[in-house]
Amino acid sequence: MNIEAVGSKLKKIRQERGLTLEDMQKKTKVHPNVLRAIEGDSISDLSPIYLKGFIKIYCTALGLDPKEYTGPLNPTQKPVLNATIGRPIGGRSERMEKKPSFIKDTSIKLSTIKPLYDFRKIIIIGISALVCLFLVVNLVKFMSSRRKTPLEKAKVLMAFTSAKNNTVKQQADAKKGLTQEIIVGVFARQKSWISAKADGKTIFHGVLARGRSQTWHAKEKVELTLSDAGAVELQVNDERISNLGRPGKPLKNILINKDGLKAPR
Repeated sequence: MNIEAVGSKLKKIRQERGLTLEDMQKKTKVHPNVLRAIEGDSISDLSPIYLKGFIKIYCTALGLDPKEYTGPLNPTQKPVLNATIGRPIGGRSERMEKKPSFIKDTSIKLSTIKPLYDFRKIIIIGISALVCLFLVVNLVKFMSSRRKTPLEKAKVLMAFTSAKNNTVKQQADAKKGLTQEIIVGVFARQKSWISAKADGKTIFHGVLARGRSQTWHAKEKVELTLSDAGAVELQVNDERISNLGRPGKPLKNILINKDGLKAPR
């Protein structure tokens, strides 16, 4: 069997299957320089002692029967020369001068075999470091936002609670007098435009931001106009009113006096 023809045939089969030398290197774990030599670039420089072993590995990776490609050498084939000392391999003088050695018998010098993975490892480590840094930065931002949100909610709740407590206190003080004031507290669940009058005098006209509250006092009446009935809650003296209408519905001419709250339907 002509070994060079075997190398050419294996190369052709690899190419027909759409495999690259890099694919074969991953499958066989054999250096690309050795694979190129097997495929005929410098097959005559490889020692027969190791050549058949490499061909078996190559055939196995392609799913071929190694026996069909590793038969005896063709008698007419030119003896394979040792690339190191330039004499036919396997001769008597060769065996007497030195023992077979993979490093010495192959034409592929160790100095020509460059590390395959060092540069890749550097790239992988660099990418991993960047990914870790990205994750840490985003985790810190996420945790900061998580801590900030409950704090803002707590401030809003405290403001509304404080306004409610002030309203209750003012109501208690008013009951002690001869007359009782009308005290109206409003809390914005969503941003809402509000117009308010106390005893005919405009006391508020604008947008009340989400989470904000206002408290108004009147002797006779409070009149309200809301852009969104579902966006606010009212506290009239000691009564809490959370449902003035459906969300998005504007509500005009809301009247609050000593008799209670009157809203058009």
